[in-house]
Amino acid sequence: MEAIFSKEEVNTGRQREFDYLKGIFMLFIYLVHAFQATMSPEGPVVRWVYMFATMSGAAIFIFVMGVGTVYSKNAAPKEFAKSGVRMVVYQYLDNLAYVLALLLPYPFVSGKLTGAAAENLSFSIKIYMQYTNIFFITGIIYLCLALLKKLELKAVWYALFGAAISIAAPFIYGAPVDVPVIGYLMKLLIGEADFVSFTPLYFLSYALFGVAFGKMLRRVKNKAGFYKVFVIPAIAVFIVWWALAFGAYGSDLLEMYTVFSETYTHPNFWHVLASLAHIFLFAAVFFFIEEGRGKENKKGEPKNPVAKQLLYYNRHISKYYALHVPVYFVAFGFNGYEGFQSYQCWFLALLSIIVTELIVRGFNYVSPRITRRLKV
Repeated sequence: MEAIFSKEEVNTGRQREFDYLKGIFMLFIYLVHAFQATMSPEGPVVRWVYMFATMSGAAIFIFVMGVGTVYSKNAAPKEFAKSGVRMVVYQYLDNLAYVLALLLPYPFVSGKLTGAAAENLSFSIKIYMQYTNIFFITGIIYLCLALLKKLELKAVWYALFGAAISIAAPFIYGAPVDVPVIGYLMKLLIGEADFVSFTPLYFLSYALFGVAFGKMLRRVKNKAGFYKVFVIPAIAVFIVWWALAFGAYGSDLLEMYTVFSETYTHPNFWHVLASLAHIFLFAAVFFFIEEGRGKENKKGEPKNPVAKQLLYYNRHISKYYALHVPVYFVAFGFNGYEGFQSYQCWFLALLSIIVTELIVRGFNYVSPRITRRLKV
């Protein structure tokens, strides 16, 4: 291990394998949400994609967020707390955009809505007014990390707390708190409700493991050797997970899909361990691809356009995530608030990729120019 680790922190630059990892999973998000946001039935291919994504998905973003806090230049507890409040605010601003996107087509289709379509609209507005998703759980987790950062804990404590929370979460989830207002807030944190997509309770463990991993990664002096050694247990867990899954459900894709959908949002310790193994394995693959890539341009970016786009997704992931769903809601509304056929959802995913790309690139081009003019 002395050939891999250093007593000093030597690995302090960007860990680009995780940048690529976040970027590529944005593409999975586009596809899966095209079906979910429009209440459209998934075909077998999308179910397979979704089951594969459940072994990482949101866990990737929360785990990498934990790693990122170790590498952040603004790592003071106060800065973490500010980020936490900001992300919670983003969630509810995003919810407002969701509702507006749902209502935008209404004047054009209101005269020909079916009863089922009217119920879909009513249900969607009710859900998305209070919706909690990745921005919300990220915000709450930042607040938790701010407290732990203040305590100046060592890496081992983050790992132990992560393990303890993943074990305890199934026993705490949904615990009733019959106190007005406080009971509602606890639902957002540890409870179950239609408008709660993910709970901070279940995903906090990924962030804590991410912090522990990040602290270890900063002391890695031989990264290739690090991945070659630690990828072996990751592969073992990967094989065991899928062997057990196919052994339990065989060819019953629908049952496997149903179970994976549940365990994705409510992972127990074994699921968290398996998800981390998947994330580590994917990161190792991207690391070795990055090691063998071609020359970079003058900005230090890869010349490969696909690689460049994945890194761009990563840098602006919050914008892409916030903007892609309203595209689906507008399309859903103009379709009379009824679901699409499978092939139409694939086209919707492509449409959302194009629309969000134009908006994000346009905003990033115009914003600094406006800022400079205002300062003049």
